[in-house]
Amino acid sequence: MSQTAIAPVTPSTTPEASKPTLEALKAKFGGVPKMFATFAHSPAALEAVAGYFGAMGKASLPARTQEAIAIAVAEANGCTYCLSAHTALGKLQGVPADELAGFRSGRAANPREQAILDLALAIVRTHGADTGRQLAAARQAGLTDAELVEVVSAVAQNVLTNYLNVIAGTEVDFPKVA
Repeated sequence: MSQTAIAPVTPSTTPEASKPTLEALKAKFGGVPKMFATFAHSPAALEAVAGYFGAMGKASLPARTQEAIAIAVAEANGCTYCLSAHTALGKLQGVPADELAGFRSGRAANPREQAILDLALAIVRTHGADTGRQLAAARQAGLTDAELVEVVSAVAQNVLTNYLNVIAGTEVDFPKVA
C-alpha cells in the first residue's frame, strides 16, 4: 500500500480514553510506535492490544520464541511493519542475524523451536483447520498444553497486528526489513 489508509493519531486527535495507555506505552518504549498510535483511534482496541502484549510477556514461551513466531507470521502475512519491528526486537535480544532471517522462512536453529514455527505457520495457512501433523510434532518436541495454547495465542496476537498494519498502511518506524 503506497498511502496510509488509517493514519496514526496525533496529540490533537487522540481520544481522551486512549491517552493513559499511550502514555504507558511511551514510558515503556521511550516513544509511541506508530502501530499503537493507529490502534489508539479506538480506546478499546488500544487497551486490548496493549493488554495482549502485556499478558503474553508473562507467557511460558521464551521471548525469543515469541519473536520467532512473530517474524514468521509477519512474513506469511506480508506485514513489513511487524516484520521490521520484531526483527529489531529479536536483535535487541541478541538473536543472530542468520537466525532472524531463518525465522522469516519458518526455519529455526533447534528442533523444539522448529516444531513451534511449523505449528504457527500451519495455523496461519489453514486457519487452524489442518494442523494435526504439526500439533503431533510439537507434542513430540515436548510442548505442554499451556505452551500449545500460547503458540495459538501468539499467532492470534500477530495476525491482529499484521492485519491492522497492512490495512492501515502503517509507516514503519523501526529499521525497515525488506
